[in-house]
Amino acid sequence: MATTGTGGGGGVAKVLDKLAASVQDGNYYEAHQMYHSVCQRYLKQKKYASALELLHQGSKNMLQYNQIGSAADLAQRMLDLYESESLPVDATNRSRLLDVFQSFPLRTEQCDNYVRACIKWSGKHGNCPTGDQAMHHAIGSRYYKERQYYDAEYHFAYGTLDSARAWAHMAWEWSGEGYFPDRGYFLARIVLPYLALKKLSHATASFDTFVNDLSQNDPSLRGTTLPFSSADGSPSPDLAFYASSLINLCQLLLVVVQRDATTQFSTLKSHYRDVYAFDGYLNEMMDRIAVVWFDLGPKKMMNPLEDIMKSLFAGAPSAPAPRQQAQILEMD
Repeated sequence: MATTGTGGGGGVAKVLDKLAASVQDGNYYEAHQMYHSVCQRYLKQKKYASALELLHQGSKNMLQYNQIGSAADLAQRMLDLYESESLPVDATNRSRLLDVFQSFPLRTEQCDNYVRACIKWSGKHGNCPTGDQAMHHAIGSRYYKERQYYDAEYHFAYGTLDSARAWAHMAWEWSGEGYFPDRGYFLARIVLPYLALKKLSHATASFDTFVNDLSQNDPSLRGTTLPFSSADGSPSPDLAFYASSLINLCQLLLVVVQRDATTQFSTLKSHYRDVYAFDGYLNEMMDRIAVVWFDLGPKKMMNPLEDIMKSLFAGAPSAPAPRQQAQILEMD
């Protein structure tokens, strides 16, 4: 950015107040045009900070009065300025974008487009090609708060370690709403994609958080704690097994990927196939885990950074036909 001078904060404040009053009086079209006109003047004077402040406040003012189209237009111009000036992903630039996002009504085309544009900018100008993790976490947290679970899942998958814990809390709440009879299904929707992305710490944190919620709220789902013995005699933790075979599967996956235990993984995958194969998404994640952790299966794969989360926007599947509870896998 060539310069960030504002040419006098008081002058900018007066302009903002005048335009805000115009919006408040219902002169939406005139105010919209004036925001663009003043912005253009600031840009010609290279007063980029003033232009950003104008567009930021203009977007919020329009959203306050439900002028979603005008707000989206001003927000997009703000993002265009982010791009043209190659603004870095830092606390100030991130918070400005998120402040506008918090005012957008969810489940609107304008909000969805704005979120995609924000993530694209952060992926291009930050350190993470899939989008800034803190931004993903903030966006996912709002979706979670407003019970937009599928949207929250996507952003938590690419978020921070706190995202993993938040996703697990959300999954526990979601699992009690009657969408699917096995509460472990919602945990598997976290642990398997995290492992497919090789985010072991995230997978572990989400598992621990979910089972802690389970222990506090429905301890009847937790069964016997058994010693876990490995073929090589290495130290092994005791494992608590659960009424849900999908929870047990997630727990055992976390063990075998850390041991680089290819044979044990293959046995696990085969033994639990009936537990997860009813759902195409979980089946695909297991195949990806086989490749990225154990070099098993076809070597030609879709780019996980682009495709791995597509099925997260699908609803929970129909319950599978009743079947006998899968036996706990003996890892020997």
